Amino acid sequence: MDYDALRLFLHLSRTLHFLRTSRDCHVSPSALSRTIQRLEREAGWPLFERDRRSVRLTPEGTRFAEHARETLERWDGLQRDLRGRRDTLAGTIVVFASVTACQTFLPELLSDFRQRHPDIHIQLETGYAADALERLAEGHVDVSVAAIPSQVPRALVARVLLHTPLVFAAPRAACEVERLCHRRPIPWAELPMVLPSSGQAREGADRWFRGKRITPQVYGEIAGSEAILALVSLGCGVGVVPRIVLEESPLASKVRVLDADGGSDALGEFRVGVCTQRKKLTSPLVRALWESLDRAPKQARTSART
Repeated sequence: MDYDALRLFLHLSRTLHFLRTSRDCHVSPSALSRTIQRLEREAGWPLFERDRRSVRLTPEGTRFAEHARETLERWDGLQRDLRGRRDTLAGTIVVFASVTACQTFLPELLSDFRQRHPDIHIQLETGYAADALERLAEGHVDVSVAAIPSQVPRALVARVLLHTPLVFAAPRAACEVERLCHRRPIPWAELPMVLPSSGQAREGADRWFRGKRITPQVYGEIAGSEAILALVSLGCGVGVVPRIVLEESPLASKVRVLDADGGSDALGEFRVGVCTQRKKLTSPLVRALWESLDRAPKQARTSART
């Protein structure tokens, strides 16, 4: 088995982008294409569906990805044994996190893990927080830093690390939205709202509006909190975001927290934690990361209420 080919395949299965994998793995696009074609011939099935606009794993490709990960883990374990380093873990663990998580608590959270296991390569992928559980469920990553729902799917195991309130974000710049926000009482039914498209933040917003018997005027439904703040800063509307995202955003000086009727906890809280597939806890690398969470600095695991 060509282990380098398996690593290229796994990288492509995560990025679903030939040029990005080619660049990250330092191989030419033509060499990458030949490697994937060879693996498909050996497997006897197409592993990817390709067209001019997108790349997707086939069902056979998803199964092959799981086989590739298990094969490389066994190979890494054998190499350790042959080198007489049974007490040292090595290999690659793929972690998905939002940009906000990467800029705030993630480095401190992974510090102990990195110090104890320097031979484990951490491959960090970023994207919308709303995609974290989906990426995990599809097997593209080993661990996700994600918003933790009230009901965690049975196939997953999660540990809540941080609680932060959901808040209304309003523009600071002079505009019609800012003017409406200064009226008392606030005319919520007149305010254009930039709402999360799904997840805990959307549930909190919907619950708040139902409780007030208000039908919100929706300007847009957006997947990412940073994108919501961008529209808020432009005066497009009032958004709903986790407080930690607002405070750590480059746009923090252009937006402000708008007090909600009902107090600081009116929208509820946003729970952030680490998730993995339950079956992945049998992996020595994932288990080592999971165990390191107990040793993480307290400030990386506590509330972000301010």
